Amino acid sequence: MKFKQLLKKLEEPLFENSGEHTMGGGLFIGDPTAPQLPSTLTDKGTFNLKLPYSLDAINALLHGLSQRDYIDPDSVLNVVKQKLNHFGLDFEYKSSLQDGENTFKLVQYGSPQLGVYGQNPYEDINKKGFSQGDGLTEKLGHGLDLSVNVMKQPNMLRKVVMIIVPSMGGSENCGCM
Repeated sequence: MKFKQLLKKLEEPLFENSGEHTMGGGLFIGDPTAPQLPSTLTDKGTFNLKLPYSLDAINALLHGLSQRDYIDPDSVLNVVKQKLNHFGLDFEYKSSLQDGENTFKLVQYGSPQLGVYGQNPYEDINKKGFSQGDGLTEKLGHGLDLSVNVMKQPNMLRKVVMIIVPSMGGSENCGCM
């Protein structure tokens, strides 16, 4: 049977970027033929963390990934790193996760090792030089951290609970609703 004949026999067409069926949201979540279903990718631009529900959408994706148990928690953190890159977020990850609380400082549109370099076009670079930051404090007034809590379950698997929180750890408005 040729590939074209096989495609004709399929009742539903094949879709690239088909859904991740996770509770709480995901990239291209749900049935690809029903674009009205919830997704962390919206037409409002989830990368714009100043918008009221942007962090909620990203945390919903992380909640969906936190609903499963894992043999290797490091493997899910690699997936999370890739997913957060869709929103311009990144973090430095050098060693394996430990049981308990793990915190990673987030940067947006920059390198986790170097941060974000930039220049205000209205300032003299010879006097002030390049500015360096995390790409978030300038926008939100504070940085953001990825909090990853790893718990060993009775079945010897690990539950990995992930959420983005303000760096200051207080009750400041983090952009979430």
